[in-house]
Amino acid sequence: MDVAPAIDAFVEHLRVERGLAAHTQKAYRSDLEHLWRYLSRDGKERLRLDDLTPLYVKDFIAHLRDDCQMRPASVARAMSSVRRFCDYCVKREWLDASPATGLRNPRMARKLPVYLVDDEIPRLLRDGLPDEETAERDRAMLVTFLFTGVRLSELVGLDAGQVDLGGNCLRIWGKGSKERLVPMHEVVRLALAPLVSSLPHDVPVFRQPDGSRMTARMVGYVVEKAIRQAGLSQRITPHKLRHTFATQLLHRGARLLEIKELLGHSRLATTSIYTHTHVDRLRRAVDEIDLATGTAPGAPAASRPGRSSGGVT
Repeated sequence: MDVAPAIDAFVEHLRVERGLAAHTQKAYRSDLEHLWRYLSRDGKERLRLDDLTPLYVKDFIAHLRDDCQMRPASVARAMSSVRRFCDYCVKREWLDASPATGLRNPRMARKLPVYLVDDEIPRLLRDGLPDEETAERDRAMLVTFLFTGVRLSELVGLDAGQVDLGGNCLRIWGKGSKERLVPMHEVVRLALAPLVSSLPHDVPVFRQPDGSRMTARMVGYVVEKAIRQAGLSQRITPHKLRHTFATQLLHRGARLLEIKELLGHSRLATTSIYTHTHVDRLRRAVDEIDLATGTAPGAPAASRPGRSSGGVT
């Protein structure tokens, strides 16, 4: 079996059987075509899957890391693409065994998510929206991000029929066309009601003045403009508003499994990054303890053993 048609078959499998989003299919194809070009560097016109040996795969990964100077996260993504492609070829009996078995992902420094803190959220909603024709729509976008944690693509794709005002929930179509129900905070319901109450089910909730669906770039610009208008220093994107929602839930006692379901994550490991923000918050609280008195700042001083209000006993 040649490598090129095997890649085509694998990407078609991702589309038809796995139902992965178009941009995810494109990312897999990009990684695998990079592998194909690397294997073709010696001038071979046709490459067979049998040419894909463990040594070649390891060389390819080293090429990404050392020659292409890829970041660890990008190398890990390419490794995942190669693994899944090889596993698919084994299942189709095009390969006897996967040449990617035993590959170890590069060590990655885990970045903490950026999010708005408590006092910045009302500031954004109060000061971030000038009195413009689109202010009602733009405020609805911000509160939907902040109080439901939807992805940018999910907000852009939201139709009126997915907003259940009576049931106070949103029906969201997430990655891989997976459906989930997200409860609506009262703030969200009040913001969305004027936009959807008289719309047919298949009409976009967030529209341009001409009635067409807003693009992801347009929504990103609205968020950027609101952040700037509110005078917030952090570079907050729609995805960081999603981080804000998840972090707020965690700080208010929600469990990781509950947050995972609300965000539409397929793996709990993806959600676990928010535990780092929680630990960081606890660490700051510990650091604020007054070691001289054993109390937090502003708390009444406790009486100490062996001492009285009159002095030394």
